[in-house]
Amino acid sequence: MIYNLLKNIIMKKNFLIAMLGICLVVFAASCSKSDPEPVTFASAEGKWDGNYNNGIGGPIFYFSLNFKPGGVLVVQANSSTAPDIANGTWNQVADVVSGTYTYVGSSAIYSYTGKYNSSNPKIMNGTIGLQPSTTGAGEFTVTKN
Repeated sequence: MIYNLLKNIIMKKNFLIAMLGICLVVFAASCSKSDPEPVTFASAEGKWDGNYNNGIGGPIFYFSLNFKPGGVLVVQANSSTAPDIANGTWNQVADVVSGTYTYVGSSAIYSYTGKYNSSNPKIMNGTIGLQPSTTGAGEFTVTKN
């Protein structure tokens, strides 16, 4: 009789442990992390001021990108007091801004690409090239006003 009593206690204990294990598995599955929020990037629209160089340690010049609504770009370069002006286009995909521009009185078309991230959206680094390349003519760093 004592044997049967001990056997019943052990079986009930094993049953309770098994049920507790099942409950923990169900609870853990129901508490899984929800889908992460999608990352959104603020528009680059606005004026960004900084500088550019030829990418191989040459002189540093003033450089400003004014991203206007509708994909319109105005570039001011070389001097902050009497800048050379260029007109062009821009578009943005996530944290990358790219486009082309041409200086007034010139036929050369420059292509550029710049990148910023959500942890520091006020600074953009990029490269400039003669179209179709976006590299080879310079590197820039600009800060949003």
